[in-house]
Amino acid sequence: MSSEISTDAARDQGFKVWHVYLLLAMAAATAAVAMSPSTHPAALLLLSAAIIAAGFAATAVHHALIGFLGGAPPAPADDRVRASLEEQKAIVLRSIKELEFDRAMGKLSDADFAELSGRLRARALELMGALDAVPATPRPAPAVQAAAAVASCPKCDGVNDGDARFCKHCGAKLAS
Repeated sequence: MSSEISTDAARDQGFKVWHVYLLLAMAAATAAVAMSPSTHPAALLLLSAAIIAAGFAATAVHHALIGFLGGAPPAPADDRVRASLEEQKAIVLRSIKELEFDRAMGKLSDADFAELSGRLRARALELMGALDAVPATPRPAPAVQAAAAVASCPKCDGVNDGDARFCKHCGAKLAS
């Protein structure tokens, strides 16, 4: 576990809304125990556990309602998360290509191909959706070098790429 990950939890301290539910549940359990002094201790423990469980259930319902009603948006992910998602997407897309190649070579049955392809495509769509949700950091556009992008052939005056060694039209060696 890296030090950056282990310190994230320490940074997120503070009072949350769900703490209210747990505090109310503990107060209700304490009040129930205080109001029934002649009850068997096992029954008091069960009563307290039931009240605490109700507090946890209220917390879960609160989180579900916040999610349904569009509460606070999730915190934006950083560049490492985006890079990880892009790497996973590349792996899944490469796996789909290999799967299609294996099917074309007769190594996979149609049923196996359909099952594996469906799972891989669903995972690819999931990763693409996650990438769409992560805001991209703007990157500066690479400088275009017009002089190096085009090379002219001295023999046939054909236009070639700047890094070409031979003319793609006549095959003559280009000046480097």
